[in-house]
Amino acid sequence: MAQKQKKVLFVDDEAGLLEIIRQVMGHFAGAAWEIFTALDVSKALGLLQEHRIDLLVIDIHMPVVDGLQFLGLLQRKYPDLIKVVLTGDATENYRTKCLTMGAELFLEKPRDEGGWRSVHATLHELAKFQPEEGFRGVLRRVGLQDVLQMECLSRHSVVLKIQAGNIQGHVFVKDGQIIHAQCGQRTGEDAFNHLMSLAGGEFEVQSFIEPPERTITGAWEFLLMEAARKRDEAGQMPPPVGHTDSAFSANLPPPPSTTPDRLASSVLPVIEETPATILETPLVVTRTRGPETLRPQIEEMLVCSLQGEVLHEWRCANPNGRVGLLEFLSQMARQLAQGLPLGDFDRMEVNSPLTRMVAQIQDDRALFVRCGRVPMEGDAKSFGA
Repeated sequence: MAQKQKKVLFVDDEAGLLEIIRQVMGHFAGAAWEIFTALDVSKALGLLQEHRIDLLVIDIHMPVVDGLQFLGLLQRKYPDLIKVVLTGDATENYRTKCLTMGAELFLEKPRDEGGWRSVHATLHELAKFQPEEGFRGVLRRVGLQDVLQMECLSRHSVVLKIQAGNIQGHVFVKDGQIIHAQCGQRTGEDAFNHLMSLAGGEFEVQSFIEPPERTITGAWEFLLMEAARKRDEAGQMPPPVGHTDSAFSANLPPPPSTTPDRLASSVLPVIEETPATILETPLVVTRTRGPETLRPQIEEMLVCSLQGEVLHEWRCANPNGRVGLLEFLSQMARQLAQGLPLGDFDRMEVNSPLTRMVAQIQDDRALFVRCGRVPMEGDAKSFGA
C-alpha cells in the first residue's frame, strides 16, 4: 500500500533559504513530501488553515513573532502537531527553551549537502510518527464561554447548538466573529446573553451555515465580558476555582481537516512579584456622587507567565478565558504599535456603572483585574486598588 504523502511546512524569514530548502528537501524527499514554505508566522497560520500539516519546521529569529513565541502558541493550541526547530543560533540556552516549549527536535542549520541530507533523514523518520485520529466523546465541566473563545481565537466558522431543558438556541460564528444568536423569540445580543446565562445543559459544535440574518456586530471579546457581567449581576454563584463557568456536556465532532489560523501569542515572561507589586501605577477608581456613593472592590485578579500559565489568581472563575483575552490583547497591541505612530499600547480599560476591568500588558508581565463598585456611605473619594 502506498504511504500517504506527508505535508511539511518550513517557516523562516529568509526567502533565499526557503527556496534552497524547497529545492534540496524536494530532491531528497521526492514524492513522499509536499513542501510548503512561509516567511512569517502569519503566513504559516494561513497554511495551517488551508492544509493538514504533518510536520512544522521553524526558525527562532523572526520579526514580530519569533520562534519561541510561536512554539508557545502551538503547544497550547495544537499540542499534537509535530514541531522541529531549525536554526543557525544553536546555543544550549535556546535548545533548552525550545524543547521545554514543545519542540520535538532542535537542529542546527546545515552548511553543506551532507548536512541537509542528514536533516532530511531525521525529519523523514520523525514524520512517520503521527498522533492518532481524534475521538467523538463527551466532556464534562465545559463552559460555553471557553468553547466560544477557542472558536473565535481560531477564526473558525461554526454554529454552536445549545440545549438546556426545553430551551434551545444557536450561536453563529463566522471567521472568528459572532454574527448572530437566536433562542426562541430572542435574537441578537439578547439571545446571546440569555444563552450564556444558562447554568448547565448540552452543546454541539456544528458545521457553519449562514444565519437567516446578522444581528450582532460587536467584538466577541466584549460580548463575552458583557455576558459575564450580566450573569454576575444576576447573582449566579461561580463554580469552584479550577473549573469552567458551567457544567455542560459536549458532543464534539472529529477534528476538522484544517487547524486554526489565528495567532494569539504574547510576550509574557515569568514573574515573581506578589499581587501588590503587579501594577507600576496604582489602579485608581473614583467614586462619584449619586443616589448612593460607591467604593471599589476587587472581584478577581489573574497574572500570566510566558507560556500562558497562571502564576497567581484570586477569585477567578475562568482562568483560561482570562489568559486567552490577555493573549489576544497582546497581539492586537503589537499590531497597533506597528501600524500607528502613537507609541506602545499596553493597557485596556472597560468601564460600566458597576464594573471596571483593566488588562495590562508589559514586556515582563500581564495582569487582569476586575473591580466592582459597591455602595458606601460618605463623601466621594479616590481610592488606590
